[in-house]
Amino acid sequence: MSILARGRVVGAVIMLPWNLYLSRIDTEVQPVIAHLVHHLRGIDRIPTVWGPAAEVEVFAECWTQGMPSVSAKIITRMRAFEVRDTADLPPSPGKLRLACMDDHLLMARWLAAYREEVFGAPRNFERTKSWAEQYIRTRVLYIWEHNEPVSIAIADRPTRNGIAIYSVYTPPEHRRKGYATSSVLLLTKKLLSERYSFCCLHTDLANPTANNIYTKIGYVPMGDALIVDFVPVE
Repeated sequence: MSILARGRVVGAVIMLPWNLYLSRIDTEVQPVIAHLVHHLRGIDRIPTVWGPAAEVEVFAECWTQGMPSVSAKIITRMRAFEVRDTADLPPSPGKLRLACMDDHLLMARWLAAYREEVFGAPRNFERTKSWAEQYIRTRVLYIWEHNEPVSIAIADRPTRNGIAIYSVYTPPEHRRKGYATSSVLLLTKKLLSERYSFCCLHTDLANPTANNIYTKIGYVPMGDALIVDFVPVE
């Protein structure tokens, strides 16, 4: 859904059953967000909101105004990164490959573990089984393999010029060996060598290791973002 101000598109919002995604607002933020919130007031429960930090903060303030039974809870503080040219780093032992259906159940377990670790979401194996199957069939889920699968990353949400990398996860027993760095580095190189001008990703600001990994590869910070949920006041 486009957001218009005096006939000009100044932003966009994507509404899904589980998430609301806000774009950056290309004008004064408060009145535009206030109008959007008024438009959405008929919804029983607003889902988790993702977007640029300033826009999400204003949205949370507007949404909770006049609703004493609801408060905004920050789930994750993130930083957006972009890369157009990667550093030349030696990879860790192993290779990058697409996940296949033989990997299905392992990928489902790892995606469930990733969501629990990053977002605090309860493990829902049935849901991540469905997601893993979809990612495998659409050929967007990649594995770094060193004798066995040791790390994963997803490359998806393509636009005309760019694509996002997300759900980068290494199980605890395989960490501190450079596998995530290598998988993101080689996946980024592959995507940039194809038709994309840039790759983007988000990191959790509470995880300095991930932020260091991506800057080492060549990713440049572009701005901060928030994930906010609305919870009943106890």
